[in-house]
Amino acid sequence: MKNLMIAGLMLGLSATPSLALDDELEAINRTAFEAVDKNGDGMASRREVELFRVDVMLSQDYDDDGIVTRREHMAWDMGWRHLAEQRGIADRYWKAREEVFAVWDKNEDGELNEAEQQLSQANDFFLAADRGTEPLDYETFKTGLRIIAAMNSAFQVDGEVVLINVFEVPAGAIDKTIGMWKKSRDFLQKQPGYISTALHRSVGPDATFQLVNIARWQSVESFQAATASMRADAAIEPVEGLRFTPGLYQIILTD
Repeated sequence: MKNLMIAGLMLGLSATPSLALDDELEAINRTAFEAVDKNGDGMASRREVELFRVDVMLSQDYDDDGIVTRREHMAWDMGWRHLAEQRGIADRYWKAREEVFAVWDKNEDGELNEAEQQLSQANDFFLAADRGTEPLDYETFKTGLRIIAAMNSAFQVDGEVVLINVFEVPAGAIDKTIGMWKKSRDFLQKQPGYISTALHRSVGPDATFQLVNIARWQSVESFQAATASMRADAAIEPVEGLRFTPGLYQIILTD
């Protein structure tokens, strides 16, 4: 809990996916993970991943011949395609799907048989699980398993991002919260990719959000790396009762 609170104060949103950078994509990730996590224990075992693979192969294999063609593979979707088209990155989405298929298609015949799918999923699982350690937690699942990781990568934001983080400060804690923000700023402004930050205070005493932080970073990756370092190295006490709502944005229109 302490690390989570610190993360939220660090000039904004923590890089840990428990605070989603993208709510729509995160919902798809969660749906996929819950489909794998058959026993609902919050972990994905090797057996659960294999059972999921079987389910996916059956749903992809439209003609029920035991073979998944490239066309069948590309037609299968958990919501990524619509989101990619909506955001204008359909080309990146299709490229990522093609790359996954090419890696799985060991004999390069344009088809995935049962053995190829089994081997590919097993390889992906053990690479994700770091030399066979299991089960996978949610974070490892969405960043390690090939098709999930590839989809998340396709949606990765390019270029500068703006963090906007609003704070609901408990009574009497404004000065302590500002002090915490300053310590976080002092750490993060030394990290690669940092551009600038500014903390804003409400003029009116009755505002829901008494503090609003706006920070600029060169990329999502630099922000994630900086906040990961913050969690690992900083020793900043959280403010009890402090609530925050962070989000990463890109500028799309200006005056």
